[in-house]
Amino acid sequence: MGSVTTDRAAFFEGVAAEFLQHYRRGPRFVAVTGVAAADRGAAADALADALRAAGQTVERVSVAPGTTPDGFRESVVAPFRAGEGVLVVDGDGLLADDFRGFWNFSLWIEHDPERDADWSFVSTGRKDPLGAPREVASVLFDDADPERPRRLFADSC
Repeated sequence: MGSVTTDRAAFFEGVAAEFLQHYRRGPRFVAVTGVAAADRGAAADALADALRAAGQTVERVSVAPGTTPDGFRESVVAPFRAGEGVLVVDGDGLLADDFRGFWNFSLWIEHDPERDADWSFVSTGRKDPLGAPREVASVLFDDADPERPRRLFADSC
């Protein structure tokens, strides 16, 4: 199966539970990024709300275009590391090589209203044209219908 569709609240509750299964304590960092048409901020807000509902302390940050990894480390990561909780960050390019090491968990958002629900690398036989960001994300999903996000599974197993 290439994808699973669910309602928005249940989707983000499930993602929060998946994250918390692996990362229960300490300062934890989550990236929310994706294609340009994706609503990264809304997805990050929904995940932050689901984490709060699960009893977590959550801070939300949006990374401005052009932010350097060193600037991000100094202004956001260093102050947050001293605390306990989850930092949910949205922005462009957060899974690029120079940012990738910051995250415990990451979401990559597609936005393709034309994609078949059973699309996958296996069924199409095509290499991912977007490359590494999709290959390293913890969770892939399509937000073409914001009220019914569709989890994508792009692995070959």
